Amino acid sequence: MTQYAQTLALLKANLKRDWLKMTIWLVVLAGMFVAVAAKFEGIYGTPKQISTIAETLKSQAMVSLFGPMTTAHLNTAIIFASEMMVFWGIFMVIFNFSLSVGATRGQEESGLTEMVLGGHPVGRLAPLAAAGLELVIANGAFVIVTGAGMMVANMPGSDGNGNWLFAVTLGAVGLSFGLISLIFAQLVADSHNVAIYNYAFFGITYLVRMMTDVSNPDYTWFSPFGWIEKADIYTKNNWLPVGLLLMLGVVGFAAAVILNGNRDIDTGIIQVRGGKRTSRFLRGSGTLLFWNQKAISLFWIVGMAVLGASYGSVFNSISKIVNDSPVVRQVLGQSGVRHLEQNQILSFVGILGVIFSVLAVVGGAMVINHLYTEERRGYLQMINTKPESRSKLLATYMVYGFVLSVIILFVALMAAMGAGNSVLKHPLAFKYFWRLFIAMLPTLALFTGILVALIGIMPKWRAVVWIALGGAFVISYFGRLIDLPAWAMKLSPFYWFRKVPLAHIDVAPVTWMLGIAFVMIVIGFIGYNHRDIES
Repeated sequence: MTQYAQTLALLKANLKRDWLKMTIWLVVLAGMFVAVAAKFEGIYGTPKQISTIAETLKSQAMVSLFGPMTTAHLNTAIIFASEMMVFWGIFMVIFNFSLSVGATRGQEESGLTEMVLGGHPVGRLAPLAAAGLELVIANGAFVIVTGAGMMVANMPGSDGNGNWLFAVTLGAVGLSFGLISLIFAQLVADSHNVAIYNYAFFGITYLVRMMTDVSNPDYTWFSPFGWIEKADIYTKNNWLPVGLLLMLGVVGFAAAVILNGNRDIDTGIIQVRGGKRTSRFLRGSGTLLFWNQKAISLFWIVGMAVLGASYGSVFNSISKIVNDSPVVRQVLGQSGVRHLEQNQILSFVGILGVIFSVLAVVGGAMVINHLYTEERRGYLQMINTKPESRSKLLATYMVYGFVLSVIILFVALMAAMGAGNSVLKHPLAFKYFWRLFIAMLPTLALFTGILVALIGIMPKWRAVVWIALGGAFVISYFGRLIDLPAWAMKLSPFYWFRKVPLAHIDVAPVTWMLGIAFVMIVIGFIGYNHRDIES
C-alpha cells in the first residue's frame, strides 16, 4: 500500500484547487436538469401535448439526436428521459474529461507531480488514485443533487426508482469516461494530446450510438455511451447499464495503474519523435503554431466530416411521417408532399447548423486558448525575445483559430449535404447549405471576439466563453422544448438565424454581431499589449 501513500492528502489538495470548477459545473448541470424537470409538466403534461412531441421524437432525425423511443405508454417523465438522457450524458463526459486531464497531465506539466513525488513520502500511484477519487466525489455529488431534485420535481409518470436510476446513470457514464481518460493520460505526454485521444474515443462511441440507433437499436450495446439509453428510465428501469459502466470504469482505472508503472514522470508510453535541428516551421510564430496544431486541426476536420456525413445519411428517413400518411398525400398532392418533405429536412438542417457551429467554436477556441496556456507555462519566452509584437502574436492565434472554426463548419455542412443528397430522391440545393454557412459566421466571430477580449484583459476568466457558448446552445436546442420566454430565447446568438435555411438571412443581427465582435477584438488587443506576460 506504500504505492498509494498520502492519497487522501493529494485528494484534499485537488479538491481545494478544483472546488470552484466543480461547483460551477454541478450548479449548471444539476441545477438546470432539475429546473427543466420541474417545468416539464407544464409543457408536456396533457395527452395532446405528449402525442404531439412523441411523433417528433419518433422520427429518424430525432432518434439520431436523442435516441429511440419505442414505448407505447407515454407520459411526461418518459418524454423527459427521452429528450434529456443523451444530451446530459454528453455534458457529463465533457465535465469528467476536464477534471481528469487537469488532475493528471495538467499536474505533471506544471512540475507539481515531480516535486511532490521527489520531495515528500508520497506513493507513486497516489496522484493517479487521488484523481480517480476526485472523479468519484464529483459524480457522486451530481447524483445526490440530481436524484433529490428529481424527487422534489415529482413529474407525472416518474417514480423513485426511475429518478435515482436517471441520476446514477448520468453519474456512471461521466465517471466511466473520466476513468478511461486516465488511460490516455499515461499514453501521451501532454494535456493537449490527451484531449485529442479523449474526444476521439468519445466521438467514436457517439457515432456508433447514433448510427446503430437509426439502423438497429439492438447494436447500440456496442457503444459504451449507448448503454445509457438501455436503462429504459421510467419504463423497465434497467440497472444493468449502470453496472456495465462502473465495470468499464474500474477496468479503465486498472489499465491506467498498469501503464503508470511502466513510464517515467512527465513522459508517456507513446514516445515523442525528435524533431529536426533546423526547420522551416521554426521561422516564426505562425509556422510554429501551424506545426503544433496540425494534428488536432486534422482531427477536427476529419471528425466533423464524419459527423456531418452521419447526420446526412438519415435525411431520407426524416420525411417518413409524410410519406406514410395517405391523407397528407391525397390532400397536398405530389408537389405539396415534396415541398413539405423538403421543409422538414431543411428544418433539421437548421438544427444541425447550430450543433456544427458550437463544435466549430470549440475547435477554434481551443487553439486561441493555447496562447495563454503556452504563455503561462513559459513556452513563448523564446518568441517574446524576438522582435515580434504582441499584436502579431495574438493575431496569429486568433486568425488561425477563427479560420479553423470556419473550415470545420464548412466541412461539416458539405459532408451532410453530400451524404444527404446521396440518399434523397430529390436532392437539396447547395444554396440552402451555403446560406446556413454564411448565417453562422457572425456567431463564430462573436464568440471568437469574446474569447480574445478575455485573454487580453482577464485571461483567468477565459472559461466564461464556454459558459456563454453552452448557455446559447442550451437555449437554442431546448428553448422551445421547455417553453422559454421570448426574451430568454433572444439571449442566444443562434436565435436570430433560427429560420435559416428556410428563410433568407436577416442583415440586422449580422451587423450588430460583427460590430460587437470587432469591439471585443479591439479590447482584447489593447489589453494584451498592456498587461503583464505570465510565466
